[in-house]
Amino acid sequence: MRKTLLMTTGLAWLALTGAAGAATVTLTAETALSPNYFVGQTVGTNTFSVGTDKWSLLSGTAGIAVGTTAKVSADPLGDTLPYMSVEGGGTEQVVFGTPRTSISIYWGSIDGNQGGNNNLNTFAITVDGFTLTGADLVGMSTIADPVTGTGNQSSPSGNQLVTITGLGPFTTATFSSTNNAFEFSLGSAIPEPSTWAMMMLGFAGLGYAAFRRNSKGRALAI
Repeated sequence: MRKTLLMTTGLAWLALTGAAGAATVTLTAETALSPNYFVGQTVGTNTFSVGTDKWSLLSGTAGIAVGTTAKVSADPLGDTLPYMSVEGGGTEQVVFGTPRTSISIYWGSIDGNQGGNNNLNTFAITVDGFTLTGADLVGMSTIADPVTGTGNQSSPSGNQLVTITGLGPFTTATFSSTNNAFEFSLGSAIPEPSTWAMMMLGFAGLGYAAFRRNSKGRALAI
């Protein structure tokens, strides 16, 4: 898979080319984000539903966690709400209720098999053979404070909101880790292009209706 890395001040983009075109990965350093995607789930569970999204364990150990457990999982920086922790050798899967072409992941203490930590987080989806690892994120983020991939839970650069756009439609995603642990939550879904189109049509319709009402009001006043 061809990869093109583009560094800019404040943000970084990683273009990954697949069969349906190029996906773009954008990183935003997080310091006080508590995604509420997993709120309401029982700690330790790995098979559950979030709305129409179905989560299940494919292998090893994974489950909902809160806070930090020594040598197991670390609360992502700024995250005080439940998150998913995939431990060494584990793989957790989600099947989304509706197809997506983008996803936003709050990726905690990024492990990129750097600094002798012998750990690698992996995110994969069932479209175009797309796979993104912690090693792919190393060096990204701001030029002054790049992702190091050493699993640093207290550095903003090591805890990133990773937004992936430009994908072909997909419903299945997997999250795995070679050692403890891959900690993450999901951010707000990015509206699909068709959704944006419907929203624009809706706004246009509301504007036209308001214009018609105003026009009638002026006509009656004459």
